[in-house]
Amino acid sequence: MVRPEIQAEVDRIIAGFRLECRRVLEETARLQRGLPEPPEGWREYFTRRIYTALLKYKEDVEAVVEAHLAGRGKA
Repeated sequence: MVRPEIQAEVDRIIAGFRLECRRVLEETARLQRGLPEPPEGWREYFTRRIYTALLKYKEDVEAVVEAHLAGRGKA
């Protein structure tokens, strides 16, 4: 069972990543009109940007897992 405070933290991380993805995707049309296509192509460029956004949450995810495991040991 996931404690409510852990679930709240997971929800926060997911919401933040969702916003990052939306922001990157909303930039698609503007960047494609204003910049030359990158050497790797637009698909790879935007995929890489979204993966990079996900990495911002790596430490948060690690902290959630650590807190969840620590809580399970106390149960």
